Amino acid sequence: MRRAALLLLVLCGAGPAQGPACDPERAHCFGLQLHIASDDHGPVVSDDWIAAQLAAANRHFERLDVGFEIAGVDTLPASAVHVETRTDRDDLATDRLGNKLIHVFLVGQLDDVDDEGRIAYGVTWHTRHDDRKYVIVSSQALPRTLAHELGHFFGLPHSSYAVSIMNKADRKEPPPDQRTFADEEIAAMRPVLKRLLRDRVIVEMRD
Repeated sequence: MRRAALLLLVLCGAGPAQGPACDPERAHCFGLQLHIASDDHGPVVSDDWIAAQLAAANRHFERLDVGFEIAGVDTLPASAVHVETRTDRDDLATDRLGNKLIHVFLVGQLDDVDDEGRIAYGVTWHTRHDDRKYVIVSSQALPRTLAHELGHFFGLPHSSYAVSIMNKADRKEPPPDQRTFADEEIAAMRPVLKRLLRDRVIVEMRD
């Protein structure tokens, strides 16, 4: 049976999300609203899986002086366990983006809508009416997938920098545990961060 002990009370509607808070040394702290698909076997991801994704995101964003923490959790129906189409992706956000948090949808399987038969680890999607971004991550994702998708949220495209976690090309160097954002990508995210804060697309957890 799948296990999500850290989030069990929240998933049952009994209280707020618990988890590691942002490092107080970070200049910016943003909340992640998790929407977790669940079926008869329980949530599609465990607390350890979530912790690994969150830890990696915080590590990779350290040079941007940005940290993330779980602000809330809710459940998605069993229909969200397997996200197959663009419409499925659109439907995830319906009536679920009602605050200034970064919304992250955790699903069991995420199909690549541009390449039939392939499975995606994650995607940064957007609403049709106001182009608001949200993140979808598959339970099959690598530990750095959330960080990669948050890179897209903060304006980064895929890249060709060998060191970058935004580079999707197969390569041997540097090894995966040494990859992170390139210096140029950190510089590119700074003005996007300022714009998102200025326009109050997202707000600081400490405000």
